[in-house]
Amino acid sequence: MSLQNKNNQSLWVQPYKLIRPSVNRTLLIRERLLHLLDQCQAVPVGCVRAPAGFGKSTLVVSWLQERQMAHGWYTLDSNDNDANCFSRHLIFALHHASNGGCPQTLALIQQQEIGNLASLLSKATMEIAQSSQPFFMVFDDLQVIDNLYVLQVFKDWLRLLPPHIHVILCCQNEPPLSLTSFRVKGQIVEIGINQLGFTETETAEFLTRNLDFPVSQERVSALYQQTNGWPAAMQLLTRNAQSDSDLLAAGGRLGKSAYDIHEFIIQEVIGSQPERVQQLLNHLCVFEQFNLEICQTMMPDIDAVGLIHELELRQLFLQRVDGEQSWFRFQDVFRDCLLTLNLRERPDEFREMKKRAVLAFLQNGQILDSVHLALELSDSDSIEQVLQQAGLDLYRQGQFKTLSKLFKGIDIQRIRKEEHLTLLYAWVLLATYQEDQVLALFADLPETSPGLMAEYAIAQAQAAINVEDFDQARALAKQALQSLGDESVVSRTVAYSVLGQSALCGGQLTQALSLLKEAELQAFNHRLGQQRLWSMCLISDVHTANGDLKKALEVQQAAIDMAHDCCIEDVLHMEFLYRNRIHLLIEQGDLNQADRLMRKCEVVIEPLGSYGLLNSYIHRGLLALWRGQKDVAANLAFQVNYLLQSYDYHTDWLARALEFLLACRQLGILTFEPAMLWREPHLQAPADNHFYQHYQRIRAIDRYLAGEPQRAIADLKQLATHADRIGLTFQSLKNRIQLALWQANDDGAALWEQLLPQIRELKPLQSIWLSQVLSKADLKRDWPDWHVWVHSPEPSGDASGPQEQKLEALNERFADPMDLVTPKELQVLLLIGANLNNEEIAANMHIALSTVKSHIRRLYRKLNISRRAQAIDICQHL
Repeated sequence: MSLQNKNNQSLWVQPYKLIRPSVNRTLLIRERLLHLLDQCQAVPVGCVRAPAGFGKSTLVVSWLQERQMAHGWYTLDSNDNDANCFSRHLIFALHHASNGGCPQTLALIQQQEIGNLASLLSKATMEIAQSSQPFFMVFDDLQVIDNLYVLQVFKDWLRLLPPHIHVILCCQNEPPLSLTSFRVKGQIVEIGINQLGFTETETAEFLTRNLDFPVSQERVSALYQQTNGWPAAMQLLTRNAQSDSDLLAAGGRLGKSAYDIHEFIIQEVIGSQPERVQQLLNHLCVFEQFNLEICQTMMPDIDAVGLIHELELRQLFLQRVDGEQSWFRFQDVFRDCLLTLNLRERPDEFREMKKRAVLAFLQNGQILDSVHLALELSDSDSIEQVLQQAGLDLYRQGQFKTLSKLFKGIDIQRIRKEEHLTLLYAWVLLATYQEDQVLALFADLPETSPGLMAEYAIAQAQAAINVEDFDQARALAKQALQSLGDESVVSRTVAYSVLGQSALCGGQLTQALSLLKEAELQAFNHRLGQQRLWSMCLISDVHTANGDLKKALEVQQAAIDMAHDCCIEDVLHMEFLYRNRIHLLIEQGDLNQADRLMRKCEVVIEPLGSYGLLNSYIHRGLLALWRGQKDVAANLAFQVNYLLQSYDYHTDWLARALEFLLACRQLGILTFEPAMLWREPHLQAPADNHFYQHYQRIRAIDRYLAGEPQRAIADLKQLATHADRIGLTFQSLKNRIQLALWQANDDGAALWEQLLPQIRELKPLQSIWLSQVLSKADLKRDWPDWHVWVHSPEPSGDASGPQEQKLEALNERFADPMDLVTPKELQVLLLIGANLNNEEIAANMHIALSTVKSHIRRLYRKLNISRRAQAIDICQHL
């Protein structure tokens, strides 16, 4: 099985983990165990569970060979607690086990940033489900996995296995996967110590096969009692035995506990080896699996081939891993003894060996192994070596959490001494919303090459735009683009994004749209999934500012679909996307979908701690006010007020918070005076973007409520005129709605009639409702359609028609709460339920056949199904 490819995937997939171990030449074939495993063909899960040395892996390998079963093999280690590492290896294993059954998912892990393990597994399973060819997927050493997220996703996947995929779990103890439901349903075959241990008859057979002299029945019985049928102990006893008396003597020194076994191996096996062999064993036990190149790197002065051959001749529990490369591993019991010996007798020397192992991993392309070992050691030199050699690849793969952990392991001044590390650290900080640290990082750096200074400038430009210094961001990005080489694909993409965002914030919407589309194209061409997602977020902002809410919602949905299809993890960019979508959903009265999306938003923003909760409190508070839940709103207002005094927020966040607090104060539900934070520079700045427009409008409303109506009206008229001039259509509409409600005269009536076409098109329900709350005047008017929009009943959030009710029921009962079905996808589902084929659905909906197939793929993913019959069944439930 070849795992090499043109994308240099060897950096990210360790071949030895996906190759089954070889079968020991002294293996005793036990038909009773093979017959037990035969039962796994009729159930989804098999579990072979016993301590080390009971031959779990050996049994499964021999069964696969004897029965010639199609299979995939995945040997897990501590590195696989990283979701990215786990997902890469599992998808590779599934793809090859299913005879190339999930090429699209495989392409994702080869080419895209990944992190959403659940989406990857769901997508791979749907692809594999198209074939009915059965195969087995073996997970060896499952007990090393303790990442709760990985375990939960894996557990969910087991419950939804297609009938032709069978899983075998090999572990030393009860796997943390809640297998009770499989046991209750009779869907699991379990093999444990009682089955794996030798019987007395098998003990006799093993001795006969592996010894050159006869063994009495009395000795057989005694050895069976001494070892309790433990295969590893039997192998130890027969290793150097030349006579019956040797067996008697070895049995006397070997107790029944694991400690006795360890001491026996240390004293009788390891201690009897030549010094050069002991030295090799001490070095190699650092690795769970190793090849000749790693051996030679660790010990450059030895003949690795010769010594490995000597280890095999001495029967030192070395196993070859089958495959195209020469990979080896020690049996678990033997390696545990070596580790115990090193930690007990030479801890400092063993730590130095681990440091050399980090370098050996790096030099032989085992990047993930080097990362995890360096983090385990907490050694600055090792961590810097990893960052220097593999940091950029980790960044391109979107492994920001891993990079953050690595950078925390070295001193900031050490980072600043290395140009490329400084730039890489800046990108990681920006990706995790720590732009305040970026400017400090670049302070007083010496000038270097023009190309690298341009890279620095782009990072500074991104940081500048995040702190609302738009002119500085634009200047830095323009200057940097002139010096960036074609190879600087990340920086060039970010440069266009910064220029587009600067244009958006400067009121140049046409230019902003053009630049952001270029940024999206660059990101697409270079497979920079996170940057593409960010560009799409900003493009939706442009459409919102233009007043094209329908287009903005479409771009947002396309971005969400792209993120799920590409299995992009829920990074902070997703929070920005969800938050803007929530604004529009609430604006148009779709409160149920806004509620569900808020739950996703809160999960994504969680890494920011209490700071990130502000928008969630505001959204929930506004919905509570709108629904008449004043006690809930009052409690949320207290939290919002506290956060405003605790953190320094972007003007966009601040404007929304102040608007919510003003509404609560106006409704008389506050027991405190809210902190109204007015930033004079932002009040005096030209209102060229949506958040300065919003902020200055809230200041005008505050003045109006404080008894300065004429000044407030003048301020809003000026804001509306400026918004019209630069194309901020949606902000202009909000300003003028507030003006109309404040003026109970001919000017107000004329303005209302002028606004009616836009109101009917955009349905700004929340803006109209808030404008009523933030008005003191009598709002009874006889203007056209006044009663339709003003003092209308509070939105219940309930679906308004049969189609909406079906969508609501579908999402509540069947869909992933983090990945909801859209109205278009519901339409496709209902047509599937009417037994239309894909071509008929395309004709019915007047869309392309490829679009239908895309809808179906997403629909299946969201509903966790893989077959048309399941879709029809769901339609019947609806």
